[in-house]
Amino acid sequence: MKIKTIIALVSAVVVVSAMSVAAFWASHRPDPSPCAWLRVEVADSLDRRFVESDELRRLIAREGLLPEGQPMDEISCQAIEDCLLKHDMVRTAECFKTYQGGVRVRVTQRVPALYVMSSEGAYYVDKDRQIMPVRRTIEVDVPTFKGAVGKRAATEEYFDFAKWISSDRYWHSRIQHVQVVHPKHLVLHQEDGMGKIILGDLSQYEQKLDKLQKVYTKEADYMNDKNYREFDLRYKGQVIGRK
Repeated sequence: MKIKTIIALVSAVVVVSAMSVAAFWASHRPDPSPCAWLRVEVADSLDRRFVESDELRRLIAREGLLPEGQPMDEISCQAIEDCLLKHDMVRTAECFKTYQGGVRVRVTQRVPALYVMSSEGAYYVDKDRQIMPVRRTIEVDVPTFKGAVGKRAATEEYFDFAKWISSDRYWHSRIQHVQVVHPKHLVLHQEDGMGKIILGDLSQYEQKLDKLQKVYTKEADYMNDKNYREFDLRYKGQVIGRK
């Protein structure tokens, strides 16, 4: 019984291996037949619509890389991928030929993590810490930084702070924007008209804001009257309210 089982397993392995080899050679053998179609898919289009498949198709056409009608063995999937990666909204691009005689392209879009308005212009920083241009198709709720924001800081310490704000349900709903007066003087402006928050530098910002949140929670009724124009968190372990 054991011998029969072993023989069956070996036979199955041989069959699978033979099929894999056949598939490999089928996909790599010269194929002079013309490409019948091109399909471009924006994989994450349900989450965001920064770029449309038609726009990407036009980009491929401008580069002279439309595969339709071209011999399948002369089509360069790598060239099509490289072309699409030049688009400033594309994060990844994958191109492959199909057994049905067509070419499929699958792209994913870049994801903004924060928005910057500075003397260097307006731009986003994406979740890969790369500068991302502003486009009218982008509608996202991400932390906004204004003022003296350098691009290096935007992709490093301010990126980390923005990521924390976005992950914190309480502060994400309250902070309208971050004003960078200079690297050691950050001011947080709140959505609901309550006093601005003088954070100072980014050292121990989690502890500072946690302390202020506890004050808000403890004195909720009084704080809701908006009696304070600002809260100063620059002094260790203290929340100083100024009317």
